[in-house]
Amino acid sequence: MKQLKILLDKLILTKIDKINPNLYRFLTYDLYRKIYSPIINKIKYKDKYFFHSVGIETSTYCNRKCDYCPNKDNETPKNYIDRNIFEEAIRQLKKIKFSGIFEYCFFNEPLFDPNLSSLIEYAKKELPKCIHVLTSNGDLLTIDKANELVNAGIDKFIITIHDKNPDKAYERLSKVKKVLKDKMRLQTTYELVLQNRGGDVDISKYEYKKLTSCPNILKAMITINGDIILCCNDYYKKHVMGNIMNKNIVDIWKSYSNLREELLDKNIVRLDICKKCLEIEDI
Repeated sequence: MKQLKILLDKLILTKIDKINPNLYRFLTYDLYRKIYSPIINKIKYKDKYFFHSVGIETSTYCNRKCDYCPNKDNETPKNYIDRNIFEEAIRQLKKIKFSGIFEYCFFNEPLFDPNLSSLIEYAKKELPKCIHVLTSNGDLLTIDKANELVNAGIDKFIITIHDKNPDKAYERLSKVKKVLKDKMRLQTTYELVLQNRGGDVDISKYEYKKLTSCPNILKAMITINGDIILCCNDYYKKHVMGNIMNKNIVDIWKSYSNLREELLDKNIVRLDICKKCLEIEDI
């Protein structure tokens, strides 16, 4: 199944991306999340709202201070995930034969982590059926580093240029893309689907599409200390659902299944962070 997904991305989706980025995003994100993933998860896990992807915070620091990110006001220090926590996350995912997207990201720049390649190599070995994705601003990405990460196990690079005048960075990173080819999606700020990060940033000066449903609650987000938080928009990690060093990831996920079902099936929004994200006034 993984090879089929990669082949589809290579032969069809990357070509669509060049012509119509919005259609590409719809096919790879909305369609996958709303149709494909629920069907597969219902068959495999008996739960249509089982997580279709896992994001892991391997390090905390980001060098950027984008005005559409909470990091601009509250910079995080350079801390790195404990190897035991990382391996425990992988062990639990391997036990349930997880084969979705495994993404290295969470308001950070993962390329600052000197141990990143080693972590990727381990995860790839233990979770070979997952699609391993690196999300980065590309500031530290060189051809040599890209090749190193591909050899370690990265299947897809999502690189976003955050410069207001992206031409110079685009020219540099285009050389990397020429080597990575379909393994790399290179985009600029102007192609981002901006969100207010649970109300923590003001994006009113940008053109953006208001969310009509939650796009984030089906990702299991694991922080640097092993906490699973509500979603990838919870920058301040206020909504901790459990810790994988104390409880199994599946049990943690099931513990707030009612919240997902209410939000996605019944459009019932209870938490303030969700109301702010969806711009619901009655908070």
